[in-house]
Amino acid sequence: MMQQSLLLNSLPQDVKAGLQSAGLVLSSSVSVAVLAEGLSNQNYLIRDRNSSWVLRVNSSASSHICDRDDEINNWKIAAEQGLAPDLYFVSDDKKYYLCEYIEQEEEHRWGKLIAAKSAHPLINESMQWPGAESALLLLLTQLTRLECPQNSLSVSRQWSIYQASMYDIWSQFCNDKSQDQACPKHIAWREKHLQLLSLRNDIRLWLDELDACALGEQYSHRDLNPHNLLFNNGRLQCIDFEYACSSHPLFDLAGVLSSHDLSTAQRHFLIDSYLDNHPKLTLDAKAALPAAINIYWVFAACWSLLMAADVEIDIEVEEVFGLPRDSSSQPGSQYLDCFSQFYSLILS
Repeated sequence: MMQQSLLLNSLPQDVKAGLQSAGLVLSSSVSVAVLAEGLSNQNYLIRDRNSSWVLRVNSSASSHICDRDDEINNWKIAAEQGLAPDLYFVSDDKKYYLCEYIEQEEEHRWGKLIAAKSAHPLINESMQWPGAESALLLLLTQLTRLECPQNSLSVSRQWSIYQASMYDIWSQFCNDKSQDQACPKHIAWREKHLQLLSLRNDIRLWLDELDACALGEQYSHRDLNPHNLLFNNGRLQCIDFEYACSSHPLFDLAGVLSSHDLSTAQRHFLIDSYLDNHPKLTLDAKAALPAAINIYWVFAACWSLLMAADVEIDIEVEEVFGLPRDSSSQPGSQYLDCFSQFYSLILS
């Protein structure tokens, strides 16, 4: 009841009206529960007697590093082909989304496959989900057939954007006279930024290798970790299209291999089947997969640094909806912890 009351009292009137026009009437008959997965945006499961929805509240920090219009357009491209839940409502400020809720059976929650794999994973004979490789191959193949999004972003261009953004943050920290230059958060951020910059020569080589094996761009979700996949009626659907774009045809495969707990046999099947006669990849693509996986973790590390720097101004979601916060941790510390985890996977 507390979550329900907080939600009803905090939503702007125009958002309530928009939700109602989409079929969701916020009244005493609805129930509200937090969907806990995810580090940035907050998702709520809302049910009434007949229907269920997901209300997403976008974080300001996340909005600073993605284009919400592109996200919405690319979500709709996937949804039209049955590869994503239907999107019912978007608020004018792009802060609130209402979409279809897809029920997941406990034994069929794809999120149980979450893992963190380097470019050269250990041999793994155990199989957490028999047939997972076939479901992933179908999804990856279907994504390649989608209309290419208007927002095009090569991996080399993405690295340049991340570098420029991190340089701006470094400059802000150095020029912020209102903060003690010995601020522990600033020191920790700068140390981790320098760690990443120490890999610049390696990153350039990996990007060159990827550029050389691509014959064109394709629809790329760019964040196909298990928490962003739903298993429904024997097939997979995607959620969270913040970083979807036209990009490198190897990147989504690299993301799946990096984040899924698959056996060695499953990985080999997925790699060989996806690359077989791929129209936008050269024969060198398989040899470039380690570079693609390293770049996946490089981009994840960049993301965590950008979120860590921005999250202090983005506590309104927790405050408005009464989400618990760890009083012993500083804002952004969880993202710096994520950086350390991601960084350890590069070159390992």
